[in-house]
Amino acid sequence: MSRARSPLAAAATDPGRERANNEDRVLCEPDLGIFAVIDGVGGESAGEVAAETALEVLRARLSRRTTDSARLVREAIALANRQIYERALADARLAGMSCVLTVAVLDGGKVTVGQVGDSRLYALAPGDIRKVTPDHSPVGAREDAGDISELEAMRHPRRNEIFRDVGSSPHEPDDARWIDVLEVPFEAGGALLLCSDGLSDMLPSREILETVERNAASPRAAVRALIERANAAGGKDNVSAVLVLGDRFAEAVRRQDGGGRGGGGRAAAGRTGTGRDGGGDRAGSGRAGWAGALRGGARGAGGPAVDGGRGGGATFGAAGAAAATAAAGRRPASSARPALTAASTSSRSGAAWARAGAGERLRQSLAGRIGRWLLVLAILYLAGFAAWRYRGPLAGWAGDLLGRLTGRGGAARSSAAAGFGADDPGGGSGNSLAVGIGDGGFATIAEALARARPGDTVDVAPGHYRERVVLRSGVNLVSRIPRGAVLLPPPPGAGNGGGGPAVLANGVRGARLAGFRVAGTPQAPWSVGLRLDGSAVVVEETEVTGAAGAAIEIRGADRSTLRYCYVHHNAGPGVVVAGDAAPRLLANLITGNGGRPGSAAPGVEVRDTAAPLLAGNRIESNGGPGVSLPAPERVDEVWRWNSFGAVPREQAVRVVSGPAGAASALPGRAVAARSLAARPAAAAGARPGPAAAAAGAAASRVPRRQG
Repeated sequence: MSRARSPLAAAATDPGRERANNEDRVLCEPDLGIFAVIDGVGGESAGEVAAETALEVLRARLSRRTTDSARLVREAIALANRQIYERALADARLAGMSCVLTVAVLDGGKVTVGQVGDSRLYALAPGDIRKVTPDHSPVGAREDAGDISELEAMRHPRRNEIFRDVGSSPHEPDDARWIDVLEVPFEAGGALLLCSDGLSDMLPSREILETVERNAASPRAAVRALIERANAAGGKDNVSAVLVLGDRFAEAVRRQDGGGRGGGGRAAAGRTGTGRDGGGDRAGSGRAGWAGALRGGARGAGGPAVDGGRGGGATFGAAGAAAATAAAGRRPASSARPALTAASTSSRSGAAWARAGAGERLRQSLAGRIGRWLLVLAILYLAGFAAWRYRGPLAGWAGDLLGRLTGRGGAARSSAAAGFGADDPGGGSGNSLAVGIGDGGFATIAEALARARPGDTVDVAPGHYRERVVLRSGVNLVSRIPRGAVLLPPPPGAGNGGGGPAVLANGVRGARLAGFRVAGTPQAPWSVGLRLDGSAVVVEETEVTGAAGAAIEIRGADRSTLRYCYVHHNAGPGVVVAGDAAPRLLANLITGNGGRPGSAAPGVEVRDTAAPLLAGNRIESNGGPGVSLPAPERVDEVWRWNSFGAVPREQAVRVVSGPAGAASALPGRAVAARSLAARPAAAAGARPGPAAAAAGAAASRVPRRQG
C-alpha cells in the first residue's frame, strides 16, 4: 500500500445561493491520500449533524491503513452509518437524518472509490471527462443507462430523490447492495474530481472539464472557479468539490493546447484570465490535420494564436484560409512561397478571365454550372436524408403545431420535460391533448381519451380528478408533473362510486400510463387501483394507495410492464398476478400492503400458472410474505433478483397452495433496505428497462432545509 509523493489537491464547499446553511462536508488529506465529499440529508440541522458525524468517522478510520483499501473503505462507511443511525435513535430531533457520500483512497497508481448516493467522482484527462461512480437515484440510474441525457437528468423534477444513503438503517460492511466499491487507475497526467450534486446538477460535465483545464496549474483556483460557476448557474443547493491532480496533469493540458489545438490555447487563457478558449471542438477533428499544423507553426513562431473556432479544424473555409496565409507569412520565405503560389494558381482575377481563349471560357463555364448543379443536388439529397432520418420528431412537431392551430391541445412537450418519453410504446409522434380547464384543455380525462387517436398523448395538468380511467390502445396518458394528477373515487352520486378499478386496461396494446397518483381513503376507497387484463401496456412512476382490495390486478394473458411504481398501504395485496399473465415488474417499491386485521396479504401474490418477471423491486413490510408463489421452482430467482429488507429468505418468498392470504402474517418492519439487486443477465431476453437498480420511486430525499 505504498504511495507516491502527495498529489496536488484542494477542496472547497459553499452554501450556494438559495440555502442558509451548509449540509456538505469535504475531506482532503493529500499526505494521507484520502478524500471525500459528504452531502447531508435531513430537516433543520439534522443533515449537518449527519455530514459532520460521517466526516469525523471517515477521517479517523481512513487515516489508519490497517487493511487493504477496498476493505478499509467499506469499514469506514459502515462505521459512519452506525454512528449516524445510533445518534438519530438517541435524539428525536435528529430522526431520519442521513447522508450520501463519495470516498476516494489513493494508493500509488490506483484509487479505490466508495459510493453511496448521488454525489460523484469524475476521472479527468486532457480533453476528456468520465463519470466513474453510479448514481443511486431513479433519475441517475436512467442517465447511467442512457435512457435520458445528462441535461435531461439535470432538469428532471425528481433529480433529488435517492434510494441509498448512509445512516437511515443498519448495514454491514459487506452489504454489496449498499456500498459500491470501485478501483480505477490514477495516471500522472490525469485528475480526479469528487463533487456533490450541487455542482453536477448545475454544470454539465463538459463545462466542468473546461473549468478545470483553464485552472490546471492550481487546484485551489479550479475548485473555486467550479463553485463560482455553479452559483452563477443558479446555486440551488450546497456546492462542494475536491480536486486531485496528477503530477503531470497541468503539463499534459498545456501540451494538448499547444500541439493539437493551436497556439496559446486554453491554458494561456486560463492563466491570464483572457476569456473563453477558441480551440477546436473536443469531439471533432480540430486536433489534427494540416490546418492544426499551420496554427501550431504560427504559435511556434511566437505570434498570436489563430482561433480555430468551436467547430474543429476539419472545416477550413475563408477564415481558415486567411489564418493559413497569415501563418505562412510568418514562416521563413522559402516555406511561405509555395503556399502563396498555390493560392495564386487556384484563383483567377478578372483580367486573367478576359485573356482566356473562347474554348477555355466555355470549358470553365460548363464546369462551373455543373459544379453548381452538383452542389444543389447534394444539398437536396442531404435535406431529404435528414427529413427521413428525423421524420419522427418532425412529424411530432408538425402534429403539435397543427394541434395548436386547431385547438386540440397545447402541451406537446410538457410530458417529455417531466422526464417521461423514453421507451414510448405509443409512438409519441401524434398530437398532445391537454387536460385542465386552466390550460384551456379538456375538463376531464375521459373526454380527452375519447378524442385521442393512436399515437396521441393526453397530457394531464396537476389536480384532483374524480373519475375512472379506461386506457385506449396506442394512447399515452401522462401526468404533467409526477404524481401531480390524482385519481380519486367518483362522488357517490356519480354511479358505482369507487366500486371498480381506478384504471382499467382490457385488451389494450401500446398504451402508457405515467406519473399518476391513484389514491383512496378509508371513507372512499377504490376497490382496486389498477386492473390490467389481457393487455400489453406500460405503467411507470405511478403511485397506488388506499385501495380496499389489491392495489394492482394483472390477469388473463397480460404482458404489461410495471416499473418505478410506489405501491403502498392498500388493504389487499400490493400486486396480484393471475391466469396466464406474464408481466414484467421492474424496480418498484411495494410496501405496507395487506395489513388488514385477520387477513394478512403478501406484497406480490402469484396465482395459477402466471409467470411474472420480478427484478430489482423492493418488497418489504407487507402483512404477509414479500412474494407468494404457487410452486417452488422460482423461489431462488425471486429472492436473488429483489430486495426484501431484513427478513430471512423463508419469510420473504413463500410457496403457498391456495389463497396467499392464508399465509402467516409477519410483523411490520421498520428497517428499510436501501439497496437493489441489479437485473441479472439471465433476464436480458426481455426488453431491458432503464436499470433495475433504479427502484425507490418513493424513497425521496428529505428536503435539505425545511420551512
